[in-house]
Amino acid sequence: MSIQDNLNIDLESVEDIIRCTTLSSLLEVSGYPKPGNIHRTKDFNKTRFEHFLAGIAAIQPVFSNFCNRIYKLTKIQKKKANFNYLDLGKFFIESTKEMINWQKGGNILLGHILILGPLAASAAISLKLGKKTLEEYKNILNQVIDDATVFDTINLYEAIKLSQPGGLGKIDKYDLTDKNSIKEIKKDKVKLREIFVLSQNYDLISKEYSTGFHIIINEGLPFFLKSFNKSNDVNIATVHTFLKLLSNHPDTLIIRKSGMKAAEMVSEKCSKILKAGGLITYEGKKLIYELDETLQEKDGKLNPGTTADLIAGILFMALILGLKF
Repeated sequence: MSIQDNLNIDLESVEDIIRCTTLSSLLEVSGYPKPGNIHRTKDFNKTRFEHFLAGIAAIQPVFSNFCNRIYKLTKIQKKKANFNYLDLGKFFIESTKEMINWQKGGNILLGHILILGPLAASAAISLKLGKKTLEEYKNILNQVIDDATVFDTINLYEAIKLSQPGGLGKIDKYDLTDKNSIKEIKKDKVKLREIFVLSQNYDLISKEYSTGFHIIINEGLPFFLKSFNKSNDVNIATVHTFLKLLSNHPDTLIIRKSGMKAAEMVSEKCSKILKAGGLITYEGKKLIYELDETLQEKDGKLNPGTTADLIAGILFMALILGLKF
């Protein structure tokens, strides 16, 4: 029986969740060649593959404390619970601080932190409540995002400022670069989902929060599982899923750094690579390595970094569903 035939959560302990967060990040950054990304055979000028390894190791104790606290605080009850006690924003800040403190490559994992935080929290709640099906998990995930508070929004902003990411876009209201934004967020009581809704048109991570992680769970995960079951190779499945998402969704980090035409060019080339067979054919391999070389020449300006963050989420979902390789 393939994993795709049994979409039930396969977790026995909170420690299993932590293993899945760690492994999903490791597999994402190790996947190669994901064109334009740092991977096991490619570094940027100031950021290396090893910086990612250091950051991934550094944030795992934060994940552990976060998930164990949620598991302890989650109560089994008949009426609908409110998950406003999760403190997602505090998790964002603590993880970001550890990521920065343990390596010198700058912001390497903020996207992973933002994606994996609510996914791991929902897994901890599902484990405590005995919820096994993917549909039950998705309902919990949506409620986790709905119940996030104004304080989570404020702490999100602080985490982003700490990480100093490149290629930030602008929104008309509550912009990160506006020193008055925090005051306005407090005054207007802007909760986490709302702030992501406002920025969803220029950022795929924001779009995921706004849509219940639709791309990761409903689009990327089924494609990944199909690819893995066909190839029995986790790297092929990872890279092909990366190409698939890019072919369907121009990367918003590329858009912000280099414009829509550049992002669409990358998407078109990824579509051609998949049609040529990707990593399972000679022609597909040739095209993918050529694209990687082309994108790497721009030293990060054509890096599909947001798509890579979504891949970490897809891998996490596959792992909590029982992926073994």
